[in-house]
Amino acid sequence: TYDLLGRLVKETTPQGALTYDYDPLSNLTTLTLPTGQHLNHLYYGSGHLHQLNLDGQLISDMERDDLHREIYRTQGKLTSCFGYDSMGRKAWQYATTLPAEKLSQI
Repeated sequence: TYDLLGRLVKETTPQGALTYDYDPLSNLTTLTLPTGQHLNHLYYGSGHLHQLNLDGQLISDMERDDLHREIYRTQGKLTSCFGYDSMGRKAWQYATTLPAEKLSQI
C-alpha cells in the first residue's frame, strides 16, 4: 500500500505485514516488523542517517565529518572507517575491531 506521496506504507507477506513510517522529509523513521518489533532509523539535519536500532537495541551508529560525509560506522564490535580525497570522493575504507572512540584518539 502506498500513501498519497507515493511512499510505501504497508507491505503484506505470507509471514505478516510490514509497516513503514516517515518523517516530514520523507525519511523512513520506523519499519514495523510482523513480530511487532520496530527497526528505528534516526536522522539529524536534512536527513543524514545517524543510527539504526531495533526497539532501542543499537544495530549501527554512523559518525560524520563537518561536510556530513560518513567517517565511522559501528556494527556490533566492527567499526568501518572511511576517508575522502580533496574532491570529496571516497578514497579509502577499512574495518577494525577497535571502537570508534579509540580510533579518534589515534
